Amino acid sequence: MTIQDELRQTRRAVRNLEKALAGLRNQLGPHLDVLRLVDDVARCSTDLRRLEEQLHAPQRQELVVIPDDEYDHHLWATGDADHEGVGAPGRSTF
Repeated sequence: MTIQDELRQTRRAVRNLEKALAGLRNQLGPHLDVLRLVDDVARCSTDLRRLEEQLHAPQRQELVVIPDDEYDHHLWATGDADHEGVGAPGRSTF
């Protein structure tokens, strides 16, 4: 089964669940658990739509260029870089 077949089958299952919940809501009224189920199925439908959009969107890979230039030596002049990850000198952590 292809991904498109799986998506169609899932979409059909979500629609069937929406219809079944509409029937329950008609029978039970605005029962809290029915309302929660309706909300959950709406979220499933939204997530499925997002997934479909992502799968159909062209995949873009962003190229990150790291320059070969020298680093600005002033970034390291304060002495903080020597203590990176261990806290400031003279400061107790307990």
